[in-house]
Amino acid sequence: MAEDITVLACRDIRYEALTPDAYAAELRAAGVDEFGVGELGGLFAIMREGHLASVRDDVPRLLGRPARPFRDWVLEQAALGTWT
Repeated sequence: MAEDITVLACRDIRYEALTPDAYAAELRAAGVDEFGVGELGGLFAIMREGHLASVRDDVPRLLGRPARPFRDWVLEQAALGTWT
């Protein structure tokens, strides 16, 4: 995703993997309280374990249209000036 935005939107976007401790430190530095750090840390753990990685039918079911490729969305947003 970061590579797509970098190339298609002409912006230097980097993906930096964080450990759970580094993520918690980033949250605290951003002013998130300890309750939020715990809640977001739990969600972070669920994602790292791959529990949210499956492809589902949520987009077509909820929006009534097929999902579209992420690259298409990036191109649309770049044309709208989202990252300028």
